[in-house]
Amino acid sequence: MRNFFRTEWAKMKPMNFRDKRQYIWEYYKLQIIVLVIAIVAIIYTINNVFINPPKRDYLYLAWQGISVPFEPLGELGERLDAIIEDQDRYQVVVRSYLLTGDPQMDQAIVTRFFSVMHVGDLHGIFVTGPTLIALAEDGIIKPVHELLSYVNEIDPELYEHIAFRAPLISFVPTEMNPNDYSIMVDNMGIDLYGSPLLEELGIPTSDLYFTIVSNSTRYYELAKALVFMLEGLEMDQ
Repeated sequence: MRNFFRTEWAKMKPMNFRDKRQYIWEYYKLQIIVLVIAIVAIIYTINNVFINPPKRDYLYLAWQGISVPFEPLGELGERLDAIIEDQDRYQVVVRSYLLTGDPQMDQAIVTRFFSVMHVGDLHGIFVTGPTLIALAEDGIIKPVHELLSYVNEIDPELYEHIAFRAPLISFVPTEMNPNDYSIMVDNMGIDLYGSPLLEELGIPTSDLYFTIVSNSTRYYELAKALVFMLEGLEMDQ
């Protein structure tokens, strides 16, 4: 290696600056390009890991309510950021998973939904009444008893007024053994009717429920989001 540099320096020593630059580029451009790419990659990694890491999801919520524009859903996520203590590192995300009628697009939406769910990155879902039953039958959601118990811890007064908002629904699990056929009855979602936050954002709440994904353990975080959405609720609703 030492002899290599000595030989190269001997070649370039009599050259002027322009000739040296052309020589280096002609014979070492591949190495220079690789070095530049490596430096950029290192700087990018340092920036994203140590200096300005991307925000992680405090909550990732899927929208399967009625069709609404993307903007109110994005704003809903931003408003729910208020429940986060460290907003520089975490965020609440609300993404629509409504089907479009386009087979290819819908396949991509369904694939992404289950991919996010199976890796444990999906925590809660906004749904209509019929969708609530369908998700319960497919085992995608679970009862909300524990979620409501966290609401009780966070805001006992609000809990007293919304406990009745988890109506019993009946459904037949699709994976149930035909020989064990029976109708399940449980509280699978919480009615968001009249939510001051959602109505402020122009999001209809007349047939809208909040529920928890079957493999999620974010009870406390979801309870904080639920309390935030129902704060200021008219108690006779």
